[in-house]
Amino acid sequence: MSRILLSSTAFVVGSSVAIAFGGVAVAEPPAPAPPPIDGLQAPGLSAMQNLSPAIQQAAGDPSNAASMLMAAAQAFTQNTAAADDSHHLAAAVSQFVSDPPTSIPAPVAATAHVPPAGVVPGAEAHLPPGINPAHAAGPEPEAAPLAAPAPAPEAAPAPAPEAAPAPEAAPAPDAAVPGPAPAPGFGPDTPVTQDFMYPSIGNGCLADGGNSIATAISVAGPATIPLPGPAAGQTAYVFTAVGTSAPAAEQKLPLNVTWVNLTTGKSGSATLKPRPDINPEGPTTLTAIVDTGSGSIMSTIFGQVTTTEKQCQFMPTIGSSVVP
Repeated sequence: MSRILLSSTAFVVGSSVAIAFGGVAVAEPPAPAPPPIDGLQAPGLSAMQNLSPAIQQAAGDPSNAASMLMAAAQAFTQNTAAADDSHHLAAAVSQFVSDPPTSIPAPVAATAHVPPAGVVPGAEAHLPPGINPAHAAGPEPEAAPLAAPAPAPEAAPAPAPEAAPAPEAAPAPDAAVPGPAPAPGFGPDTPVTQDFMYPSIGNGCLADGGNSIATAISVAGPATIPLPGPAAGQTAYVFTAVGTSAPAAEQKLPLNVTWVNLTTGKSGSATLKPRPDINPEGPTTLTAIVDTGSGSIMSTIFGQVTTTEKQCQFMPTIGSSVVP
């Protein structure tokens, strides 16, 4: 009887083990997480991580926004251990808050090239004015091979002097001098964009697992882009994750912008979303148009982006802008 019980028990245990090992599939190990972004990749990261929450707090208490932002910026300017980029960012915030500009900074125009006197433009190579040729680096001319001395030629009669060429007629004083051609694609109605102070980085957001650099800009209304175009007193925000695929139709987690108008005390937040008419094939671009009102605006963009391939966390970025 004992042998029968032992045999039955062994059979049951063996069957249980067989069922346990036979019915459970072995799962593949998850893909390793990308390494975190450090201060070497983004020297201004520490300032962004502290100033972005400060802007969010200031938006919740607009009456004390200026003092809160000044205190947050001053903490970084006095931090000797912070990277130079963080110092510069904090100083820029402090300058904007303490002395807000009243107009949109004009774009810097390219300086026209003026050739030296006596040089025909486009016809001969030349150095810029003020450059000493002795200090200019260039290819050393090859030395010509030495030729055997030739016998002295017989003296020839001196040729008659040629007549001097007549001087060219000076252009008429009323002739208009054509100016430089406008840059292609940029017309007089092109709106002025205002870049954020520092790019954002999405950790492991590219298809190959690399990091994506994202640019953020603001456009003060009235303007025609981004569609449908911000009206007067509005600000459009554009966030582009460079190198990514197209945006997912549904953004699983939001990418938000929080702003505070230092001139009027108005503040608010909005979620940036994709538009079918802006980079539908990628890179992922999210936009928002908000009623900031006219004045000096401090903004921060933070959150996540959903592409057709990845769910990406982006480090926060901050920007200063003026709405006329």
